Amino acid sequence: MGHCCSLPVGLTRFVLVLCLSVAVPEPAAAQGNDENLEDISHLSAETRRVFNRADRAIKDLNGYLRAIRFENTAMIGTNYFAVSVGGIDAIKDLEEGRGVDPETFAALYAGFAIPSVGKHLNLTRVRDARGHVQMAIDAADGRLRYKGAVLRLYSPERLRELFDRRVSFRTESERRRREVFAEYVFNRRREVGNLDNSGQASETQELNERYTQLQPLLIELDTALRADASATSILASGSQHFFGYSVGGIDVRNGLNQTRTVDPESYAAIYARRVDADYATSIRITTDGRIIYEEAEVKMYSPATLATYFKRRDRLDIQSRKR
Repeated sequence: MGHCCSLPVGLTRFVLVLCLSVAVPEPAAAQGNDENLEDISHLSAETRRVFNRADRAIKDLNGYLRAIRFENTAMIGTNYFAVSVGGIDAIKDLEEGRGVDPETFAALYAGFAIPSVGKHLNLTRVRDARGHVQMAIDAADGRLRYKGAVLRLYSPERLRELFDRRVSFRTESERRRREVFAEYVFNRRREVGNLDNSGQASETQELNERYTQLQPLLIELDTALRADASATSILASGSQHFFGYSVGGIDVRNGLNQTRTVDPESYAAIYARRVDADYATSIRITTDGRIIYEEAEVKMYSPATLATYFKRRDRLDIQSRKR
């Protein structure tokens, strides 16, 4: 599949900045027609039913995280990566300029920021050679900025913390899982300034139950997508690829091997060094922050490709709500 960029303004290469965050990758060269990525006809009726069940559970969980102030999104729609790690305050991240999660990063570059955030981004609308409207970065250096500050991805250390938290939510021991969620609820309440005792136990229990109930649905969806859509992942063995799930499956390994481009969650996993052993030894990160796989640079999908995947997600969402 193609992962191209038709924007006239290039993005800058990824560089490490004071070990706090990582900046934006230069987009891949044009490879094909991104519009084909919106097609969901390859998904069988059974796979769509499985997707609908899992997606409803994720959206319900997202609603609960927002209700208890653990999730504060900067993007249109559900941030599946944020849901997978117990919620993220993306607005606070933007205001403090400390980097953002990979899905927020991708959504803002693709033009899917909520209005209150979008008005502070240096994006303008332009028409490409085919007459399609695209979002272009209005900056000589090609960098996306929020209120004048360059948008950056979380640091590798922060990304590792989040991927590890996601794994901890799946521990098989019921006792250990309760401990994990109790500690998480306490820490998140402290972050949002709500350390009173009321509701803390119920929030711990609610999150424990919701994430536990979500797991078999995701396992079923993962199996269906791999069989039906040739979906693959480069995340560490046993890890769940939430961005891939949300768009009906991505053949990540083919993209890495053929075009050296990957989705935002896979890109973040590489920086966090949370990738499958088959790839870990073949991937290196240079001193200037570039990702190299088999002597070629790996880049995140272009803004145009990301926009197409978000549109595909919307199409799946509309279909889900019709059922």
